[in-house]
Amino acid sequence: MQNNNIWIYDKKWDLTFIIFSAILVPLPILLTSYLGLDNSAILVLVSFLVGGPHVYATFMRTLTEKKFTSKKAAVLLPAVIIFPIGVFYLALNNLTILLTIFFFWASVHVLHQLAYIVDIYDHKRPNPMPLWSKALDYLLIFSSIYPLASYKLVNGEFYIGKILLKPPAFAMQPWIPPLVVAAFWFLVGLFLIRTIWEYRTGRFIMPKFLLTCIVLVVSYNIPRFDNMDVAFQGYNTWHSFQYLALTWYINKLRAKRGEIANPTVRNISLRNKPYAFYAFNLGITAVAGILIYVLRNTGFNAEQSYYSIALSSLLLHYFIDHFLFTNYETILKTA
Repeated sequence: MQNNNIWIYDKKWDLTFIIFSAILVPLPILLTSYLGLDNSAILVLVSFLVGGPHVYATFMRTLTEKKFTSKKAAVLLPAVIIFPIGVFYLALNNLTILLTIFFFWASVHVLHQLAYIVDIYDHKRPNPMPLWSKALDYLLIFSSIYPLASYKLVNGEFYIGKILLKPPAFAMQPWIPPLVVAAFWFLVGLFLIRTIWEYRTGRFIMPKFLLTCIVLVVSYNIPRFDNMDVAFQGYNTWHSFQYLALTWYINKLRAKRGEIANPTVRNISLRNKPYAFYAFNLGITAVAGILIYVLRNTGFNAEQSYYSIALSSLLLHYFIDHFLFTNYETILKTA
């Protein structure tokens, strides 16, 4: 079903929660610079307020629904077993490998969400765009965070906390960063040409253009900061805020269509109160925090305790979202 309304929900909601919520990106950096909060304080603050709730919003939407779990059982069951065991093992034995995997998958996940939102705007068109246009969107968005990051990785300057991320040897060649930069700016040129073509042919969609431009500016410049931990927490803040808004709206639509079987989730979604939805996921985050505290007091250090619980949930969240980010009908279908 196509909808001539170019906004996901409405103009005010999209601009507030999806597009201009990018104003949250510099917040962790400002808190560090002006209030003196250290990396650990920023991590805890972002994880508790938005990071954790957005992860558990995924599980609220999927793992509480028998229809979803039975349909995806063949891939979900191994993931539920493998991710916690793998994370726990690497947290004890090789944090460098664990954080390298996490950073790469986290960056892909964040960019996949943004590409999904851009795709939703494209689906609002009365006539579909050609396949090459969608390919350009994905290539541009997925390449946007790596031009400057690739230099830091190759030069051995990419630290998460005190841990230096080390990609495989074949990815450490000095010719790779210039190639990545050249490819990115070539794609930017194609994007500008396509934008002119869209405008002249009546295909231009303002919210998609605004979001894409903001994504390119933010993604390209995030790796410039020396404190990569805090800089990426800024991106995570925006990403999580967007995700919570999208999931709340999708659950609201699904509840109205009678697609939510779980009574608790259905009641929260039908109440049309975003704060109830947020409070539910914040409560689950608090429980996860208690589990981390218990681990911390049973002989594990702070990093091992945090990564064992938080990264297990995060990786499962990433895995599930790769399925959710291919489902456009759930947000486009109105009845």
